[in-house]
Parts: sequence; structure tokens; C-alpha cells
Amino acid sequence: MKLRSYGTMAVDWEQRVDYERLRTERLARIKKMLKESEIGSLLCFDMVNIRYITNTTIGDVGRR
Repeated sequence: MKLRSYGTMAVDWEQRVDYERLRTERLARIKKMLKESEIGSLLCFDMVNIRYITNTTIGDVGRR
């Protein structure tokens, strides 16, 4: 019996999390929403939003 484990480690028999696709799609989504809105820029203070949009971690100082 084969057990499937959907973790983050790479395997040759299935495609797992594609982090590059996640980064590209998230940034494209934000850019599209900015273009469609009347605002010219986005300023994020929440570490969760910064990490989601840019995939940048600014340490654990500001985390909840």
C-alpha cells in the first residue's frame, strides 16, 4: 500500500508546492489590483501582508 504525503519535500512522482508560481501570481495579482484602482501605490505595515506580496521576511520582531 502506498501512502501519499503532501509535504514540501521534493519527490519524483508528484508535483508539490510551486513556490515560484506562488510568488509570481501573488505579485501579478497585487499589480493588477493597483492598476485597476485609483491609488498609485501600496504601503504595507503588517508583516503578514509584506510576506504575502513580496515573499520577504523582515525577521520576527513584528510578528504577532
